Amino acid sequence: MRSFVSAVYGLYRTASLLLEGLLRPFFPERLRPLEAGPVDLWIHAASVGELRAAEALLVALKDREPSLRVVLTLQTQSALGLARRRGLGAQVFPAPWDGPRTVTRTLETLRPQMLVLVETELWPNLLAEALRRGIRVCVVNGRLSDRSFPRYLALRRLFTPLLQRLSFVGAISERDRERFVALGVPPKRVEVLGNAKYDLLVRERARVDLTALSARLGLQEGEKVVVLGSLREGEEVLAREVAAGLASLEGTRLVVAPRHLERIPAFRKALEGLGTPVGLFSRNQTARILLVDEIGPLFGLYGLATAAVIGGSFVPRGGQNPVEPAVWGVPLVFGPHMENFREEARHLLTVGGACQAQGAAETITILRRWLTEPQARARASSALQQGLTQLLGASQRYATRLLRLL
Repeated sequence: MRSFVSAVYGLYRTASLLLEGLLRPFFPERLRPLEAGPVDLWIHAASVGELRAAEALLVALKDREPSLRVVLTLQTQSALGLARRRGLGAQVFPAPWDGPRTVTRTLETLRPQMLVLVETELWPNLLAEALRRGIRVCVVNGRLSDRSFPRYLALRRLFTPLLQRLSFVGAISERDRERFVALGVPPKRVEVLGNAKYDLLVRERARVDLTALSARLGLQEGEKVVVLGSLREGEEVLAREVAAGLASLEGTRLVVAPRHLERIPAFRKALEGLGTPVGLFSRNQTARILLVDEIGPLFGLYGLATAAVIGGSFVPRGGQNPVEPAVWGVPLVFGPHMENFREEARHLLTVGGACQAQGAAETITILRRWLTEPQARARASSALQQGLTQLLGASQRYATRLLRLL
């Protein structure tokens, strides 16, 4: 077994070493040494989604240890740009390529006491070289999705010898904990601490100017707003049917926010077929149906909502984040496909602030009740606000564990 694992890792190491030379002209920023001195922590994440967890963790760490020296590396350009704009109290760099030379140079330059991997950033050379140097390696916001877990399981002979030596894994849910254990992490080193991303939402809520946003939509006193957030391809029909089903409710506005801007024409075509004017958010138009054609405003728009519909859940895409409207106390509906947010959906259903619908007809029935029955809406909102406390505080728990290990 050991010789087989060594052979597999040897193949990976050789292939990644050869690729270092081939990729250097195309991705020089990923293969050059980092210009950073010795640090206490190296936090490594992937894209914008993982950056949110890293940012929440950084805030919690810096609140306790302001002098902590931290480097944050990220895989995508969008995440890098966002991290640099936000000023996170850490040096920010592109993630190094997982080649033996690049990883070795990076570790020799940074000399971190601890390497913190966000969610599922498990790279063989990075893990092997860090562990060989006696650096503590931890995972925070640990998550193994239905799609990624089978791939790691198929490669467990390669990963298990590395994962057995991790100092700590903080998992988002019990399901994730079980999956990390199945890959070889000792059970005593895996703990369910929750999702750190959600702690940022409370801070972001305080920064939203709802008055300015309401003025931009031209909302009148007493108007109700239904936000259909992060709709995916295939949910154009859902948007159209919900708009038609709520058309008879006077004083109700519909805000439709596709997940990807390239889907705007398809959603606009579907909605304009109803004969109701469709406005564009970017043009400050005040139509009864408004299409959000900008990246960024959705979270604030949830703050104006009377009720919300979570996209990506009425088609098999795993759903989008239901906690974003929940932090505003906005009752919400999602469809049958919430695999990417299974624990959050279950919790919100249990506390009573969310409903799960199988299709547009059921969604319309739920929305009409919340729009026409203030007491039902108030009960759902109150339940969300009380239940939300159980989803918050993960970043502080992660910070406590990491500082204890430093």
